Amino acid sequence: MLQKKILKKLGIFFASITLTLGSVFHSSCTFLDIDPYITDLFTLDSVFAKQEYAERYLYNIYSYVVDNGSFRGNPGRNNITMPWTPISDEAVSGYKRGNYHNYALWSNNELTPENFYGFDNRYALFYEGIRKANTFLTRIDECKEAGPVQISEWKGEASFIKALCYFELMLAYGPIPIVPNYPVDFDTPMSELMVERSTWDECSEYVEGLLKTSIALLPEFIMDKSSIGKATKNSARAVLSRLTLYTASPLFNGQNGEFASFRNKAGVPLLNPEKSMEKWAKAAAAAKELVTLKSNDLYTVPAMVNTPDVPIPENEKGNFPNGAGGIDHYHSYIDMFNGECVQASSNIELLFTKQGSDASEYGRYMDPGMIDGWSGFYFPQRIVDMYYMADGRDISNSSAQYPYEQTGYTDRDSTFSGDRMTNGYTLLAGTRKWYANREIRFYATVAFNNSFYPSVSTPPDRVGADGKVAKYFANSISGKEAAAQRPSAQGEEYAMTGYLCRKFNHYEDSWLPNGRRKAKYGILYRMAEVYLNYVEAMNELDGSYTVGEITVSRDQAEMKRCFNLIRYRVGLPGITDADVANQQRMRELIARERLLEMMWEGRRYFDTRRNKTAVVHENEPVMGLDVSARTQDPERFYSVIKATERPYLYKVFSTRQTFWPIPKGEIDKNYNLIQMIGY
Repeated sequence: MLQKKILKKLGIFFASITLTLGSVFHSSCTFLDIDPYITDLFTLDSVFAKQEYAERYLYNIYSYVVDNGSFRGNPGRNNITMPWTPISDEAVSGYKRGNYHNYALWSNNELTPENFYGFDNRYALFYEGIRKANTFLTRIDECKEAGPVQISEWKGEASFIKALCYFELMLAYGPIPIVPNYPVDFDTPMSELMVERSTWDECSEYVEGLLKTSIALLPEFIMDKSSIGKATKNSARAVLSRLTLYTASPLFNGQNGEFASFRNKAGVPLLNPEKSMEKWAKAAAAAKELVTLKSNDLYTVPAMVNTPDVPIPENEKGNFPNGAGGIDHYHSYIDMFNGECVQASSNIELLFTKQGSDASEYGRYMDPGMIDGWSGFYFPQRIVDMYYMADGRDISNSSAQYPYEQTGYTDRDSTFSGDRMTNGYTLLAGTRKWYANREIRFYATVAFNNSFYPSVSTPPDRVGADGKVAKYFANSISGKEAAAQRPSAQGEEYAMTGYLCRKFNHYEDSWLPNGRRKAKYGILYRMAEVYLNYVEAMNELDGSYTVGEITVSRDQAEMKRCFNLIRYRVGLPGITDADVANQQRMRELIARERLLEMMWEGRRYFDTRRNKTAVVHENEPVMGLDVSARTQDPERFYSVIKATERPYLYKVFSTRQTFWPIPKGEIDKNYNLIQMIGY
């Protein structure tokens, strides 16, 4: 009895264990609740005796895959969420505190290990997933009903999810404990339970080993549509590419002097203080392997009758991938995120997805009030201004043909890439001219004042005074006064900076009674990121390196080719030979392209930390428009001001926000755990 109480106290490994006897890929599941330490050990004998139960146990392990389609702060048992966007510089949250909405507490640097609600159970959940993966890997050979080929593939899947759990822990908490590969039992010595943090490099090498095991065991492709969401070799290669790139980055590769005191109890630095070019070579090789297998695999949609004629040089007008021709740039980008590309299996760009995602529901946090969205997250003005003009110029250096006009309004409606009332995009008359002539991703992503939403499922009797137009004036349906009055809303739920995100909104979507939403999946890994990983790693190399059987170098032609795939897909001119020849110029272009291409996909938070730029961007004032202005005073609305709708609409970054603190309850359970510095 005493041992059981002691083990129950050690939540570092396992919070509460349940065994799913229903597929994680279906919305309806049945569960067999198993006591964490006694009933579990007894029941697993029968579970791993049957192929059906063993497979369902594996499906349950998949529930620990993070959901990039959910922005809720507090992860639930079957919904481990992606909180990174609202707490990075690419967005700002109107919520400060609540059951799921503690984003501003983090952005304001006010969370502590004791006051970490909304983020605190992530640590225990991922270790719970690791424990279940270990149980599966330890016992699956007992399943005599399954053949050796099936068991081998299952081991690959369990190793892959185990790697994902460790990597997610590393992303949040930095160097973390690597626990034993076997499930603990009553005979496990206490010394083996009090595991200290490994160094980042040790963690990275361990997860790399798990991923390489997965690559060896996983199938090359899924068998059929019923297996969408299961891991393949390329899924593991994609994780390996991200992991090795992050490990090569300045924070983990020599530029971490502010972490000199962040050491284990033996005095070993937890972050490597010495730069290693071999890390960049490893990152380049990991990306190159996948780029070689999928050299041009970006999702594209054929050109339509009213696809815009993009302003690019004549020598770049060939059909994609050799140029920007032959495709519709708007749908080639947005259809991946809004649900229009219904089947993940039909998208060659996707490497790993979360099928049981909350992406369809959590779009409500981004949608305007006139379709009963919650409008809880916003773009800062600085991020809006980062988008290029249609010809690839900055807004500060626009051309006469595609000017950035700071005054005036458009005088006519303009629809492209489809029909006005369904799949097309319409820039309405009366829209501020500084939103005209912008690149395709701007229109796919940013919902500015006077944005048109077809919202075809909105019942006619529910269309309000603003029609299907998002207007953020104080007295508009999507403005602050209406937010205070809507029964289902909080006073915080309006576009406090004058901008929302429409990247995940489908033209059918409506939150009004009898409206509906398009089904969506959460994208965790896609090829666009891998191409940019490859370019970034190559850009840092100072010679030729061979990693295994792969040789990499700063190949300028290959850098240009891979980078321009991303540009051509969205109708932008490619970078030039002069750009590629300049290493610092490329660093800047890569960082910006990653921001714009993967906007609100959860990558920016880590990019600014690993590259040591969070201290700059997250300490800049959050600027926006004057949303206290009413419709009678539009010029006042378009004044760029510091966002002051709530006193907590600011960002601040200090060293301690590089990683999350480990919750105090976990530190109390394990006397060998070193807390993140600054807490």
